[in-house]
Amino acid sequence: MAALLFALLFVGAADAASDARNRAEAYYHYSLGLQLRLSGEGTQALDEYRKAQKLDPTSGPVRSEMARLLMDAGRFDDALVEAEAGARLDPENPDAHATLGRVLQVQAEVSGDAAALRRAQLEYEATVKLRPGDLFTLRLLADGYRRLEDHQAAVGAWERAFELQPNDFDGWVQIGTHHLALGKADAAAAALQRALEIKPGDTRALTELGDTYAQANQFDQAVLHYRKALEIDPKDLRLRLALGEVLLRARRPKEGLAEAQAALDLDAKNFGGLDLKGRALRDLRDFDGARAAADAILAQDPRNLGATYLKATVAEARRDHQAAATLYEVLLSRTRTPNKSEEAGRDRFFLIHLGFARQQLRLYAEAAEAFGRAAATGGDAEADLLGYRVEALVLAKDFEKALAEARAARQKFPNDPDLATLEATALRERGDLAGAIAIVDGLRQKSPQSVEVLLQVAEFYQRARKYGEAEETLRAARALDPRNLRVMFPLGAVLERQKRYDDAEAVFREALAVEPESGPVLNYLGYMNADRGVRVEEALHLIEKALVRDPENGAYLDSYGWALHRLNRFAEAEEYLRRATARPGSNAVVFGHLGDVLERRGNVSDALRFWRQALTAEDEDGELDRAGIARKVQEAQKALEASNPQPTSNP
Repeated sequence: MAALLFALLFVGAADAASDARNRAEAYYHYSLGLQLRLSGEGTQALDEYRKAQKLDPTSGPVRSEMARLLMDAGRFDDALVEAEAGARLDPENPDAHATLGRVLQVQAEVSGDAAALRRAQLEYEATVKLRPGDLFTLRLLADGYRRLEDHQAAVGAWERAFELQPNDFDGWVQIGTHHLALGKADAAAAALQRALEIKPGDTRALTELGDTYAQANQFDQAVLHYRKALEIDPKDLRLRLALGEVLLRARRPKEGLAEAQAALDLDAKNFGGLDLKGRALRDLRDFDGARAAADAILAQDPRNLGATYLKATVAEARRDHQAAATLYEVLLSRTRTPNKSEEAGRDRFFLIHLGFARQQLRLYAEAAEAFGRAAATGGDAEADLLGYRVEALVLAKDFEKALAEARAARQKFPNDPDLATLEATALRERGDLAGAIAIVDGLRQKSPQSVEVLLQVAEFYQRARKYGEAEETLRAARALDPRNLRVMFPLGAVLERQKRYDDAEAVFREALAVEPESGPVLNYLGYMNADRGVRVEEALHLIEKALVRDPENGAYLDSYGWALHRLNRFAEAEEYLRRATARPGSNAVVFGHLGDVLERRGNVSDALRFWRQALTAEDEDGELDRAGIARKVQEAQKALEASNPQPTSNP
């Protein structure tokens, strides 16, 4: 027994000695491999590592070094196997986790595998936990979170990095962009200002700061920093376009146009510059110039969606709704890209605009169809879109369908006041006024302090021609928000409908004190006074100001023509009223006005034609004096018959 025990001890000692020799020899090959790797002899280094790994298969560092070489050789699958083994065999070694993280990151970059990148982040986190002062890995960690769009985690990684290197310019720029992505504009601006303290006048920091202020709608600050950056690098095309974009958003189209031209001076065919120029010209109401800019893009790229959309918005601005509808149909017939989500979003957007264009053309059923297609495109429809369809169905007089769809929409959005008033409108149009009033009264009782709800209730009463109830509701809204133009304008209109002209004028003048350039207020007050022959010269001036803001507005053209008629300037009046009747969707009153002017100019036959059109045209608000127009038709017919008697035959 003793002899056997001695033999076992001898064997154990011999094995231990052998293991020690193997580890020593393994270390030799490992060291040689390191030297060869540093000398650029990758193949020979890998051979030495394999010898070391065979002699000492439990060595984590050997496996990790093999992983690095395999990764450098582009053998990512083999590298991953070795790196995983290295981290498993030596879990307390930060280099092992860093190597595995790097292999996973490279694999993610090559394959686009987000799961591999998330695994890399875990390994980098393990690395900095074991080696908190590893700034290089912290930066890799922050960059990985950037790629994963995990902005909060990226901020955390950069904050740890700043503890080691507080004056890291790139880090402050990066953390600024992450704060911006999180919607923290103030924090983003503070970070980028810190970067500028480190590198004053750096164009990258100035540009990022401009982007930050632009996203926060702080346009003056955005313009300031973009311009500072352009002083340093005036030929930066991207900066020119960014500055121009902000200027357009800030409603400074002349300055935006200047930046567009500066961009085009750098690259005459640049799509971004041409698009910016077109939108600036559109906002400046140079519609021909805007179309020319869009056509310059389409000459290079006939399928360019942005240019076609620009032309559609120009048509909308000109109130050429037929042209707009045609262009949106062109956009909807485009060839789709593989990105189904993006295409669905575009389809929904274009269909909504198509619906509005059709509605302006009084093609209400077709508008409802477009809104319905939009609602069925690209996921769940929002409350507004469902409301657009219900409203179009009401206008199409399909009250049963409108009511059914309004109720279905309210099941999804029970607290939406727009949908509630649309259901009430459908009930009213169907003849159930009591049921409609019950809905709007319930809406008001539920939210008595909501200006938005009160506006919805008032609009319902106004359309129902219950002007007293509408006035009372609007006065309650005004008590909550005395200078709200969206309350003041309908209040003035409701007072005018009750023939309380002095009260209406007082409210409209208060509204102009709040917003002196409000086209709708200028036009309404001007038309109201011109129509009743009060201060007509001033009324003409008010309407003229509205027309300067919107020269193609058919209602404004009609008002201006009617004011000219009141001033006995009949030739000018005819010119403007003919332009008004040429606008799509002109209502009955406009045709009646033109008939009156033509009759005053002695053109009775044309006057008769337009009066007849007035009797058949749309008159949603019941403004047309039908009895008066019918009387004029009869009198004109008699006058024409008297001036052109039928010849009698000789006996």
